[in-house]
Amino acid sequence: MGTGAKPSGIAVIITVYNKEAFLRDAIESVQTQRLGTSITISTSAQQTSLQQTFSIILCDDGSTDKSRDICAEYAARYSSVYDITDGVHRGVVGNFLHCLEFALSLNVQYISQLDSDDILADPDFLARQTSFLDSHPEAQAACSKFFLIGEKDTLKDARKMFPGSILTGADGVAYYRDLKITPKVLLTKNNTLVAGGVTYRAAHLREYLDTFASKEDATQDLPLWLFLSQKGSFWGTDIQSLAYRNLAESVSRSEDIETQLKFQQASLSTRLRFIKCMGLERHETKARRLYQKKMLRHYAKLSPKNYPKQFKQALKANPSLLFSRDLWRSLGVYLKNR
Repeated sequence: MGTGAKPSGIAVIITVYNKEAFLRDAIESVQTQRLGTSITISTSAQQTSLQQTFSIILCDDGSTDKSRDICAEYAARYSSVYDITDGVHRGVVGNFLHCLEFALSLNVQYISQLDSDDILADPDFLARQTSFLDSHPEAQAACSKFFLIGEKDTLKDARKMFPGSILTGADGVAYYRDLKITPKVLLTKNNTLVAGGVTYRAAHLREYLDTFASKEDATQDLPLWLFLSQKGSFWGTDIQSLAYRNLAESVSRSEDIETQLKFQQASLSTRLRFIKCMGLERHETKARRLYQKKMLRHYAKLSPKNYPKQFKQALKANPSLLFSRDLWRSLGVYLKNR
């Protein structure tokens, strides 16, 4: 497509690393999306979706299982699937940025992402998201909720569990609301979004890659949300479109205190970098306070013997924590686990 052509279509990024058991279902959940159907969405007035084309972008990051072969298989089978695996190990964030660079080269209008062990349970997920963004140019992202699936659940299972027909109501209308996602919210409060349930408008993503993205970040989602939250609004629907696979090896569920603390420290580093870049120093104290609360929560559960020391240090560094419900909740967890 020429560089002067108007952006069109949607690219779905699936970064891959050792997910042989789940990867086919993830890809098929995108490949079987019903983008040619007419989906009705609403905020205050009903709108009708426009037909979109889509591409799937796969990149394996050095898997030791058969994930790389699966990527190559789907790229050979479907012209809409791109396998951009090149043998370079970039890490989770670096691999996502590599895929994002390629997606932008396709001159698409929207970009979504899906973890290689998750499933788009809603067969109209992409149609709903793009339909909303088509009719709301002020929105930077359209988001969906998720429900949990187990290690053995398949695409067929997830589609059966999908409750969308209930949540949309008898008229089949999907209702979106402004999630009030701002830089302040993302800097000072717990994340409220799930990366696999978000579709982005591509317009500002080139600027993001050129000015703020870093492969040193802990995750690919927080810095992207921080950057886009300055550009426009995030809207969400209560439809549980994403089947999120709750795996024990995920960082969010890790029972290793060092893994959790390293992740939280890296997240704080991303927030502080954004604060410095955007001149938002007024939020730094609350950003550090958020880090202290998360740190205490992990110590209380995973390393109770070290909790009293960390409790004192956290209060010394940020006395306002004394009035935080999260601090007292962490104390309750500590008393239960010591």
